Amino acid sequence: MADIEVRWKMMTPDELDAAIERMPLAIVPAGSLEWHGPHMATGSDFIRGDAICTAIAERLGGGVVLPATWVGAPGFCNWRGTISFTPALVREVALELYRELEKCGFEHILVHLAHAGQMQVESWQGAATLYADVGSAKILVRHGLDGPFEHELGGGHAGPDEAAQLMAAEPDAVHLDRYDPDDSLLPKYEECDPELYGLGLSEEAQASVREFMAREHYSWSPDLAKVVTPEAARAHFDEVCDRLAEEVKEWMT
Repeated sequence: MADIEVRWKMMTPDELDAAIERMPLAIVPAGSLEWHGPHMATGSDFIRGDAICTAIAERLGGGVVLPATWVGAPGFCNWRGTISFTPALVREVALELYRELEKCGFEHILVHLAHAGQMQVESWQGAATLYADVGSAKILVRHGLDGPFEHELGGGHAGPDEAAQLMAAEPDAVHLDRYDPDDSLLPKYEECDPELYGLGLSEEAQASVREFMAREHYSWSPDLAKVVTPEAARAHFDEVCDRLAEEVKEWMT
């Protein structure tokens, strides 16, 4: 940890007020509970999102990191281990969160979408667009990096990059010995309604929800278990955090 405390959950009210006075930036790790294959914990998104956001604040020398949320929009709604919420609900949660953060004195709000996808973007960015009409806090909704970057290992859901970030954040949440690139069959819940999970989404995003839920197999990176080493994971994680921190610094100034 850095010399200063950046985690809201560990602050007293006086410490929180002092942190906001020092840098009125709220950082929101937005994740999910979601299938990430046999080799990664279902909490992968909010675990690594929390670690990335904390590292960003430490690099900035301030800001306040909220507890990571797992109230996420779809997603792979019917893939086992997944809990999804309708985008309309997530958007309302985001709107109220923005209001409450401005009430507390924050002038800038960074939302890091550790659980990404158009559905999640439409929820959190959609709320930010609506909030601009009623509030004055500046909101940046961001996911990952625009490549290329030096320590990229490979993209995709539950792929090498996500596995590396999770390994750097919480090594016990990654199980490379359980990884089998030939096991592509998706374990799914039956009789889930795509129309329900598409509430509040654009037609394009609704189509994506239907496509994800209909999928039967998943394509894996064949060399994931070889390239995701502790050293590679740390280098990748640090580069992600360094570059996101620089982007946030530029945005705030």
